[in-house]
Amino acid sequence: MLINHIIQKFAHFNLTEEELEETRKILRVEHVKRNSFFLKKGEQSNRIGLLVEGLLYAYSMDNEQEEHIHSFFYPGSQQDIVFNYEAYIQHHPSEIAYKCYQDATLLVLDTVEAKKLYQQFPRFYQLEMLIMQPQFLQALFRSKMLQSGSAFEKISILKTQSPEIFRLFPSTYIASYLGIHRNTFNRAMSKM
Repeated sequence: MLINHIIQKFAHFNLTEEELEETRKILRVEHVKRNSFFLKKGEQSNRIGLLVEGLLYAYSMDNEQEEHIHSFFYPGSQQDIVFNYEAYIQHHPSEIAYKCYQDATLLVLDTVEAKKLYQQFPRFYQLEMLIMQPQFLQALFRSKMLQSGSAFEKISILKTQSPEIFRLFPSTYIASYLGIHRNTFNRAMSKM
Protein backbone atom coordinates (compact mmCIF):
# COMPACT_ATOMS: atom_id res chain seq x y z
CA MET A 1 0.00 0.00 0.00
CA LEU A 2 1.21 3.51 -0.77
CA ILE A 3 0.87 4.70 2.84
CA ASN A 4 4.01 2.62 3.44
CA HIS A 5 5.93 5.32 1.54
CA ILE A 6 4.84 7.83 4.19
CA ILE A 7 5.75 5.42 6.98
CA GLN A 8 9.21 4.79 5.47
CA LYS A 9 9.91 8.42 4.60
CA PHE A 10 9.09 9.57 8.14
CA ALA A 11 10.07 6.43 10.08
CA HIS A 12 12.12 8.50 12.52
CA PHE A 13 8.94 10.44 13.36
CA ASN A 14 7.22 7.27 14.67
CA LEU A 15 3.71 8.03 13.44
CA THR A 16 1.04 6.41 15.62
CA GLU A 17 -1.80 4.32 14.18
CA GLU A 18 -4.23 7.15 14.95
CA GLU A 19 -2.00 9.69 13.15
CA LEU A 20 -1.64 7.36 10.17
CA GLU A 21 -5.39 6.78 10.00
CA GLU A 22 -6.13 10.52 9.96
CA THR A 23 -3.41 11.06 7.37
CA ARG A 24 -4.92 8.33 5.17
CA LYS A 25 -8.20 10.26 5.15
CA ILE A 26 -6.64 13.31 3.50
CA LEU A 27 -4.02 11.59 1.36
CA ARG A 28 -4.67 11.21 -2.38
CA VAL A 29 -2.81 9.31 -5.03
CA GLU A 30 -2.23 11.32 -8.20
CA HIS A 31 -0.98 9.98 -11.50
CA VAL A 32 0.52 12.72 -13.64
CA LYS A 33 1.47 12.11 -17.26
CA ARG A 34 4.78 13.02 -18.87
CA ASN A 35 4.92 16.74 -19.80
CA SER A 36 1.97 17.49 -17.49
CA PHE A 37 2.25 19.78 -14.50
CA PHE A 38 2.04 19.12 -10.79
CA LEU A 39 2.10 22.90 -10.27
CA LYS A 40 1.89 25.53 -13.00
CA LYS A 41 3.40 28.98 -12.88
CA GLY A 42 0.82 31.35 -11.45
CA GLU A 43 -0.97 28.74 -9.32
CA GLN A 44 -1.06 28.74 -5.54
CA SER A 45 1.24 26.22 -3.89
CA ASN A 46 -1.31 24.38 -1.76
CA ARG A 47 -0.36 20.72 -2.31
CA ILE A 48 2.58 18.70 -1.08
CA GLY A 49 3.54 15.68 -3.16
CA LEU A 50 5.67 12.71 -2.16
CA LEU A 51 7.06 11.29 -5.39
CA VAL A 52 6.61 7.52 -5.47
CA GLU A 53 7.40 6.85 -9.15
CA GLY A 54 8.64 8.92 -12.07
CA LEU A 55 10.68 12.09 -12.45
CA LEU A 56 9.83 15.78 -12.17
CA TYR A 57 11.72 19.01 -12.47
CA ALA A 58 11.04 22.63 -11.52
CA TYR A 59 11.81 25.47 -13.89
CA SER A 60 11.14 29.07 -14.78
CA MET A 61 11.14 30.69 -18.22
CA ASP A 62 13.21 33.66 -19.29
CA ASN A 63 12.16 36.38 -21.77
CA GLU A 64 13.33 34.23 -24.70
CA GLN A 65 11.07 31.37 -23.46
CA GLU A 66 14.06 29.26 -22.46
CA GLU A 67 13.65 26.98 -19.46
CA HIS A 68 15.94 27.46 -16.45
CA ILE A 69 15.94 24.38 -14.24
CA HIS A 70 15.72 25.00 -10.47
CA SER A 71 15.28 21.49 -9.05
CA PHE A 72 15.07 17.80 -9.88
CA PHE A 73 12.75 15.36 -8.12
CA TYR A 74 13.17 11.59 -8.03
CA PRO A 75 11.90 8.86 -5.67
CA GLY A 76 13.86 7.58 -2.72
CA SER A 77 16.00 10.68 -2.33
CA GLN A 78 16.06 13.94 -0.40
CA GLN A 79 14.50 15.37 -3.57
CA ASP A 80 11.25 13.39 -3.46
CA ILE A 81 9.05 16.05 -1.82
CA VAL A 82 7.45 18.19 -4.54
CA PHE A 83 6.41 21.52 -3.06
CA ASN A 84 7.06 25.21 -3.63
CA TYR A 85 7.67 26.25 -0.05
CA GLU A 86 8.66 29.80 -0.98
CA ALA A 87 5.33 30.49 -2.71
CA TYR A 88 3.49 28.75 0.11
CA ILE A 89 4.95 30.78 2.99
CA GLN A 90 4.69 34.06 1.06
CA HIS A 91 1.10 33.33 -0.08
CA HIS A 92 2.09 34.25 -3.65
CA PRO A 93 1.37 32.39 -6.86
CA SER A 94 4.25 30.14 -7.89
CA GLU A 95 6.83 31.70 -10.17
CA ILE A 96 8.15 28.22 -10.91
CA ALA A 97 6.46 25.37 -12.79
CA TYR A 98 6.76 21.74 -11.65
CA LYS A 99 6.60 19.44 -14.67
CA CYS A 100 6.79 15.68 -15.17
CA TYR A 101 9.77 14.45 -17.13
CA GLN A 102 8.27 10.95 -16.91
CA ASP A 103 4.83 9.68 -15.94
CA ALA A 104 4.68 10.08 -12.18
CA THR A 105 2.79 8.81 -9.16
CA LEU A 106 2.60 11.05 -6.11
CA LEU A 107 1.01 10.87 -2.69
CA VAL A 108 -0.58 14.29 -2.30
CA LEU A 109 -1.67 16.23 0.76
CA ASP A 110 -3.69 19.42 0.54
CA THR A 111 -2.00 21.94 2.86
CA VAL A 112 -5.33 23.26 4.21
CA GLU A 113 -6.47 19.74 5.13
CA ALA A 114 -3.07 18.92 6.61
CA LYS A 115 -3.10 22.05 8.78
CA LYS A 116 -6.47 21.00 10.24
CA LEU A 117 -4.67 18.02 11.72
CA TYR A 118 -2.39 20.35 13.72
CA GLN A 119 -5.15 20.90 16.26
CA GLN A 120 -5.62 17.18 16.76
CA PHE A 121 -1.91 16.34 16.45
CA PRO A 122 0.21 19.38 17.39
CA ARG A 123 3.43 17.53 16.59
CA PHE A 124 2.40 17.50 12.89
CA TYR A 125 3.81 21.01 12.80
CA GLN A 126 7.19 19.37 13.40
CA LEU A 127 6.47 17.07 10.48
CA GLU A 128 6.00 20.12 8.27
CA MET A 129 9.41 21.33 9.37
CA LEU A 130 10.91 17.92 8.50
CA ILE A 131 9.38 18.23 5.03
CA MET A 132 10.85 21.70 4.56
CA GLN A 133 14.34 20.95 5.87
CA PRO A 134 15.57 19.18 2.68
CA GLN A 135 14.30 22.09 0.60
CA PHE A 136 16.32 24.56 2.67
CA LEU A 137 19.40 22.36 2.45
CA GLN A 138 18.95 21.97 -1.31
CA ALA A 139 18.68 25.76 -1.72
CA LEU A 140 21.90 26.25 0.27
CA PHE A 141 23.65 23.55 -1.74
CA ARG A 142 22.55 25.05 -5.05
CA SER A 143 23.68 28.51 -3.98
CA LYS A 144 27.11 27.16 -3.04
CA MET A 145 27.36 25.21 -6.27
CA LEU A 146 26.35 28.15 -8.48
CA GLN A 147 28.98 30.32 -6.79
CA SER A 148 31.69 27.81 -7.68
CA GLY A 149 34.18 29.01 -10.24
CA SER A 150 34.38 26.77 -13.26
CA ALA A 151 31.93 24.47 -15.02
CA PHE A 152 34.20 21.59 -14.02
CA GLU A 153 33.90 22.53 -10.31
CA LYS A 154 30.11 22.85 -10.54
CA ILE A 155 29.77 19.47 -12.20
CA SER A 156 32.12 17.87 -9.66
CA ILE A 157 30.11 19.25 -6.74
CA LEU A 158 26.83 18.03 -8.23
CA LYS A 159 28.29 14.60 -9.05
CA THR A 160 29.44 14.24 -5.46
CA GLN A 161 26.15 15.42 -3.96
CA SER A 162 23.63 13.86 -6.38
CA PRO A 163 25.24 11.43 -8.83
CA GLU A 164 21.88 9.91 -9.78
CA ILE A 165 20.85 13.13 -11.55
CA PHE A 166 23.41 12.35 -14.28
CA ARG A 167 21.73 9.01 -14.88
CA LEU A 168 18.12 10.23 -14.70
CA PHE A 169 18.05 13.56 -16.55
CA PRO A 170 19.44 14.76 -19.90
CA SER A 171 22.64 16.77 -20.01
CA THR A 172 20.83 19.88 -21.29
CA TYR A 173 18.69 19.93 -18.13
CA ILE A 174 21.73 19.47 -15.91
CA ALA A 175 23.61 22.24 -17.71
CA SER A 176 20.63 24.56 -17.20
CA TYR A 177 20.47 23.64 -13.51
CA LEU A 178 24.18 24.43 -13.15
CA GLY A 179 23.80 27.71 -15.01
CA ILE A 180 26.26 26.80 -17.76
CA HIS A 181 25.88 26.49 -21.53
CA ARG A 182 25.34 22.92 -22.75
CA ASN A 183 28.48 23.04 -24.95
CA THR A 184 30.58 24.11 -21.96
CA PHE A 185 28.93 21.35 -19.94
CA ASN A 186 29.76 18.74 -22.60
CA ARG A 187 33.41 19.91 -22.82
CA ALA A 188 33.80 19.75 -19.03
CA MET A 189 32.16 16.31 -18.89
CA SER A 190 34.56 14.98 -21.55
CA LYS A 191 37.49 15.93 -19.28
CA MET A 192 36.09 14.09 -16.25
